[in-house]
Amino acid sequence: MEAKTGKELLETIYYEDAQKRIDHYKGTDSLVVWCDNNAYIIGYEMGSDFHTIIEFLKYRIKLMGFEKFTHEIDSAEFNFIIELLDGIEEGLASDYLGEIMQEVYQMEDLSQC
Repeated sequence: MEAKTGKELLETIYYEDAQKRIDHYKGTDSLVVWCDNNAYIIGYEMGSDFHTIIEFLKYRIKLMGFEKFTHEIDSAEFNFIIELLDGIEEGLASDYLGEIMQEVYQMEDLSQC
């Protein structure tokens, strides 16, 4: 059996805890996103981490700052603002933010599980 480092053991524990939380919310109208080896639940169920995608993204921006956030989502600051404004103008802002959530944070709809 291969020995694990302390970091690997912690990651395993975090992952197992996250899986338990995800299992609890399966079949509900909730989403799960992964960030920094943590699973965050987005929904209106009791115990969820955030109620909306916007709330989650605002948390990330406040936590990291706008420059690091745009780096995390692999976008330049200017491009992010332009894409978001274009999305708002075309009525597709939620689609644009949904793409970010799926591509960057591996968002999964738990109602489909």
